[in-house]
Amino acid sequence: MSYRIAQDFEYVGKDYWRWSAWIEAEDAELDQVNEVVWILHPSFSQSRIVARERSDNFRLKTAGWGTFLLRAEVLRRDGQKRLLKHNLRLEYPESPESSATRPALRSTAAAPVRRSSTIYLSYSSEDTRLAAKIRAGLESADFDVLDQTRLGPGEPWSEALRRMMTQSDTVVGLVGEDVISPWVSSEIKAAVASSKPALVLFAAGASSAGLPSNVRTLAIDADRPDTMAIAELLRSG
Repeated sequence: MSYRIAQDFEYVGKDYWRWSAWIEAEDAELDQVNEVVWILHPSFSQSRIVARERSDNFRLKTAGWGTFLLRAEVLRRDGQKRLLKHNLRLEYPESPESSATRPALRSTAAAPVRRSSTIYLSYSSEDTRLAAKIRAGLESADFDVLDQTRLGPGEPWSEALRRMMTQSDTVVGLVGEDVISPWVSSEIKAAVASSKPALVLFAAGASSAGLPSNVRTLAIDADRPDTMAIAELLRSG
């Protein structure tokens, strides 16, 4: 049995790609396949997808913001199973001019270019007003701030926020209440686990319970946060 995963992709902007994958093999071998179970990264809302359409080689169509090890379980009619693995490849266009003249779908790989001075701001709904002040101050200091306000209409909430956090240079958590929200706590822990720089801003009286001990913190005035001091701390690394 000689099966392999093939793929193509299309960059649609804002660090997001549409992509598809399918199984390649001799026709006689594909005719013996009953179904293919595609296994995606756990961050996908549906991480296991079953494909049974032989006419398009059991194609998977989806979209996302990053690469990962794509796996496929090929289940044959005779009961045999074959596990395939493929490193998903995504590529940024070289420039707007070149992308307009090239084919929409490509399967060659290039390392994504990381954007500089990009902050992901994590906060609870109770801290929306304070977050707005901090966002405005950091944007005035030439930072690109990603947060809940960047969500598009109908865009999956958790998946979009994970994308923003991944493409950021630093994750900044905000604690304006007495106790840190579970959502902010989990995002800061995820940043630390992935070795991404993290900073947590605490208003007077807020507790740091539930955070990793090695996370940088900064006390702020909830009414008049010193965003220049925050910006300087972020630039210092």
